[in-house]
Amino acid sequence: MMKKIVYIIGVTLVFSSCSFLDTEVYGNLDEKNLYHDENSCMAGLAGIYDRLGAEGVYGLNIWGELDAGTDLTVYRADYNKSKALPSLNNYNNTDPYLQLTWQHLYEGINRANDYIASITGRTDSDCGGARKKTMFLAEAKALRALFYMNLVAYWGEVPLRLEVVRDLAQQQLKKSSQPEIYRQIIKDLEEAEPGCLPADELNAPGRIAKTTVQALLARAYMWQAGYPVEADTWEDALIWARKVRDSGLHTLYKTTEDGVNGYRALFINMCSNKYDLTYRESMFEVEFYGNGLDKTNESGKVGLYMGISQQTTTDPDVPRAYAWYHGTKLFFKMFEDADARKWWNFADYKYVTTDGKVKKVMLSDSDKASYVDGDPGKWRAEYDPVRPWSLNSSSINFPVMRYSDVLLMIAECANEVAGSPTKEAVDAINEVRKRAGISEIGLTDCTQSSFRDSIKVERTRELCFEVPRHMELRRWGKQYFFDRINLLKDQSMDSQNKKIGYDLTTVKALPAINLAEKHIYYPIPQAELNTNPTCGQNVNW
Repeated sequence: MMKKIVYIIGVTLVFSSCSFLDTEVYGNLDEKNLYHDENSCMAGLAGIYDRLGAEGVYGLNIWGELDAGTDLTVYRADYNKSKALPSLNNYNNTDPYLQLTWQHLYEGINRANDYIASITGRTDSDCGGARKKTMFLAEAKALRALFYMNLVAYWGEVPLRLEVVRDLAQQQLKKSSQPEIYRQIIKDLEEAEPGCLPADELNAPGRIAKTTVQALLARAYMWQAGYPVEADTWEDALIWARKVRDSGLHTLYKTTEDGVNGYRALFINMCSNKYDLTYRESMFEVEFYGNGLDKTNESGKVGLYMGISQQTTTDPDVPRAYAWYHGTKLFFKMFEDADARKWWNFADYKYVTTDGKVKKVMLSDSDKASYVDGDPGKWRAEYDPVRPWSLNSSSINFPVMRYSDVLLMIAECANEVAGSPTKEAVDAINEVRKRAGISEIGLTDCTQSSFRDSIKVERTRELCFEVPRHMELRRWGKQYFFDRINLLKDQSMDSQNKKIGYDLTTVKALPAINLAEKHIYYPIPQAELNTNPTCGQNVNW
């Protein structure tokens, strides 16, 4: 497995023939020959990372079906209105998407548990030295924390498994409360933080660096401060986010020499398999490789299921994409006309097929003026360098953490800690707004409440389709969660005399039409309950 990586240093492109995906993942090794040298230890670590790229996790479901059906993203295919899908809120706990994501997240946890126990029992020399052993354990614990962060984001209370499960007897475990899960997440991350390598030493975002752990700690503390836990952890989140900023290792990607806005350039590079080692805005990415047409099959679906629709199969010179999901009309209205992110996060072109040949057609000014909603353009398959293009597979990476998120966490947390916007908070949000080309916020322009609203909008515009939207809505309040999703069916008129929501006959209104109290979290999959009846089902399911 080899992913060609282009490192960007200033304007110099340096090609590298290796990445973390080059690491061989060992299988079928027994206790006698497992983890007794640095290579096998690295291979075991790669096996944990591998689950991040599974279809149930960042390969598709986490940013696709499980996170659609909100004010941000909706399933678009009207001909499937009667289909049971998580994104339509008409599913039950036998749903295959839920089952696959649950399975893959716990597979990652089980691998991490097994690896942590094994490496802990190895000598320093078995692992290539004391520093390497510490690093291996640190990254494994950070990965376990990340798997649990995804579980708590979508299910809330889940079984907290910290030992490898080898038989059904070990499978029996009750759900843990969210405070208990957050305590373990934070414990793992705080133990991992000193052992992970600095970002400038790793020199690629495919592995978890020290500052990535700090950013995940800020995220975990911030999530815990929101609904339903509502812990007093805003200051803890702020402390960890500041550590990332103060490291000096990460900045926002700047406008390129040929005038491409930094936000656009960042995602063009990501889609092109180019890693930036100058700004390091993308702090941690789940890596994908190839087009799914060979036996390695380390590809994902980024830019295809969430991308620009093009389903003609007769033209090999144009990428094919299902594009099952649309950015909503509610989200589109959040953008100012001058915002450089507007016509990147929404596709500014479409594909037109004539006699089997596909042509890329840019939207005209009148097209844009009448635009309502449509294909997300954040990840664009046209930049994927792997050929031939595949309808179901891409090599585009998915970003788990970016520095812009850290800045917006600083802004949000500083506002909460001080009880009003501070210079630090305003400077942080303005750094993101300046790159987007929109006006800056003045220190005296906002109250604590109005600044919260500005942060909600800014996080949505900047981090759309990246950070779990269900989690964002929920942590800002249970009522906020339901109010935002219910806008999809709102039949009242806005200030421009246009309907706020969608016609009730369309598939895009269904998430709101079907929305019930129980949908605050997903149900525990039936497959888990079959083998672990001790677990118990989530509330209202």
